[in-house]
Amino acid sequence: MNGSNFQRGVGLVEVLVAVLLLSIAVLGFSALQVRAVSATDESLVRTKSLTLVRNLAEVMRAYPDAYVTGSGTAFTTSTSKATDAIPLVQAVASIPSLASSASGVYSATIDGTPITISGTNNCLSTGTKTVDSKKVPMQSCSINQLAARDILLVKQIAREEDIKLAVIRCPADVGQATIQQQMCVVTAWNDTEPLLTDASTGVNADACANSKGIYKNGSQCLISEAY
Repeated sequence: MNGSNFQRGVGLVEVLVAVLLLSIAVLGFSALQVRAVSATDESLVRTKSLTLVRNLAEVMRAYPDAYVTGSGTAFTTSTSKATDAIPLVQAVASIPSLASSASGVYSATIDGTPITISGTNNCLSTGTKTVDSKKVPMQSCSINQLAARDILLVKQIAREEDIKLAVIRCPADVGQATIQQQMCVVTAWNDTEPLLTDASTGVNADACANSKGIYKNGSQCLISEAY
C-alpha cells in the first residue's frame, strides 16, 4: 500500500513532460515554417524585380540616344553632350511619385506634352489623319515621348507589385563620358528605398546601399547593371 501511494501522480507528470517537449518541437517547427514562407516571398519579389530590370534594359537598348534635361516630372529633349543631360530612362524611372488622376493615369511631361499610359497622349494610334496630303498616325509622338510611355508602363507594373525602382549611374562608372555611362537599375521593396547614398537621415536611412554600391545591413533590394 505504501508503495502505491508513492506512485500516485507519476503518470500525470510524465504526460506533462511529454506535452512540454512536444510544445517545444512544435514551436521550432512553426518558426521554421515562418522562415520558409519569408524566404519564398523574398524569392518571388526578387524574380519580379529581375523581370522589371529586364524590361527597363530593353527600353534602354531601344532608345540609346534618348537624353533630356529638366527635373520633377517635366523634361526637354537634349543631346548627350549637354552638361546637364541625363538618359531619359533614368529621368522618368527615377521620379519618386508620378502625378496621377482619379482614374490612375500616370504621366510625365516630355517636350511640353504630358505623356500617359492609357490617357489622351498615350502614343498609341488606332487611326490615321491627313497632313499635307499624307496619312499619318492619329497620335504622333517623338522617340523620347515613346520612350517615356514605355518607362511609365514599367513604373506602373512596379507599383502594382509594391516594388520601388530607380535608374542611376553605376558607382564604378564615374570617369566615363556621358554617352558611355553604365546605368544601374535599383529595385527595392518593403521599407527599403531605391537609393545609393552614404547619408543616414530621413528617407536616406532606408537606402538600399551606400554610394559605392555596397548593400546596407537589413536592406531588401536588388542592384542590377544594365547595358
